[in-house]
Amino acid sequence: MILSNILGVKEVFENIGLALLAVLCIMVMITVHEFGHYVVGKIFKFKINEFSIGMGPAIFKKTKKDGEVFAVRLLPLGGFCAFEGEDSDNPSPDAFNNKAPWKRILVLLAGATMNYLLALLIIIISMNVYGQSMIRVPYAKGDRGKEAVLVSDGLMSGDCILSIKKGNKKTSIYLNTDLVTAVNHSAEGEVVEVEVIRTREDGSQTVTVPVKLLSDVECKNMTEVDKVYEALGFGSSIHVLNDGKIFSSGDYILKINDYSSGEGDDAYKACDFVFDVDEFCEALGEKSVGETVGVWVSSGSARVLKTLTLGEDWENVDKTNNEQILNYFGIENYEYYYYADSDYRKVEFFRSFPRSIGYSIRIGGTIFRTLGQLLTGKLGLNAVGGTVTTIVTTTKVMRMGVRYALEIFAFIGVNLAVFNLLPIPALDGSKIVFCIIEWIRKKPVNRKVEAAIHAVGFILILGFAVLVDLLQFI
Repeated sequence: MILSNILGVKEVFENIGLALLAVLCIMVMITVHEFGHYVVGKIFKFKINEFSIGMGPAIFKKTKKDGEVFAVRLLPLGGFCAFEGEDSDNPSPDAFNNKAPWKRILVLLAGATMNYLLALLIIIISMNVYGQSMIRVPYAKGDRGKEAVLVSDGLMSGDCILSIKKGNKKTSIYLNTDLVTAVNHSAEGEVVEVEVIRTREDGSQTVTVPVKLLSDVECKNMTEVDKVYEALGFGSSIHVLNDGKIFSSGDYILKINDYSSGEGDDAYKACDFVFDVDEFCEALGEKSVGETVGVWVSSGSARVLKTLTLGEDWENVDKTNNEQILNYFGIENYEYYYYADSDYRKVEFFRSFPRSIGYSIRIGGTIFRTLGQLLTGKLGLNAVGGTVTTIVTTTKVMRMGVRYALEIFAFIGVNLAVFNLLPIPALDGSKIVFCIIEWIRKKPVNRKVEAAIHAVGFILILGFAVLVDLLQFI
């Protein structure tokens, strides 16, 4: 009991430490953003009143001879670079709004540019040290009984996907959303060309294999990647959603034991995976009254062998009727869970640079797709999160190791860059729009009106962030 309490306390402190580190890294991203504004502002001789790390009351302040203040503030949830006359009319020639519109636009662009460059640097370092994170097929339906030859029809277990070509369109694959882009609106039986890194006994090789789609693909939004997994032949398991004779709600059916190698690890390894209901029912339909059926399931974090001796009532079950077999075992509700994971594979040194840029652009594109699907109702608000969700997610990812931490920081950096350039009031993108309007009209929009628009925008963004965080926890 004492030991478990100590371990529990240790885990709590580890989580707190990782959460603080996550906050610190997000603060680095914000500071780099504001530093971009600061540097370009200095280049064009804008008057800067304060450069602040954090928000709220100041815990450290230093004033330079020219009156510029550097401050560290109590709340590590933001930062700012305060320009003279940014939100109002000001007689000073060095005030923000008195500078040429093109200079202001460059200052506003600098923050997002710095975020993107830092994220790109992290991606390049990560790719060259650890390799690129690729979508991996841990189990493929089509490769059972086949040797790992160089080229074969269909995906094989362990394949890492580089690209998919459908017709004349080739899509590089970095994220799950790219799978949806590449294969969406396809019909069962259609053939796509999938470029993979395939591991053999003599090493890894890049090959292109034809894959005949196993089902239609019609994804309403980018979260419906399971439909793509199914069509490409990713392995799946039956996820039981109710309690029954042998199974419990939450069980994932893995394999049916044939007892030829006993009941231990050797027996498990000797059995084939059961990927769908047809295979499950076909295997059980061969059993007779009095036989003991053993089914390997993943239950919670453990792998368990569950058994049931078939009674006399098994004789009355139509062995060609899947529904009757499922009912006998008490499976009333189920869904398919498709296995997909990520693996890190090295690519050629010079290929890593264009793939780093492509990966960063693809990350940025997810924001536009997410916003578009939110506005059209294809995605619900619970599909996104705010500041708290970001910190919680970052903390979980950091626990997985350095390379995963680099991935999430790059993701945050690119998203911060793109989000800030959106034409939403209070964001840099909206301020750039006002600068362009002034440039074209040769006179500014009323400063008080602009300031009010940005103030309302800030409140709405803050409220939205709180709302989506609450929805995540609810």
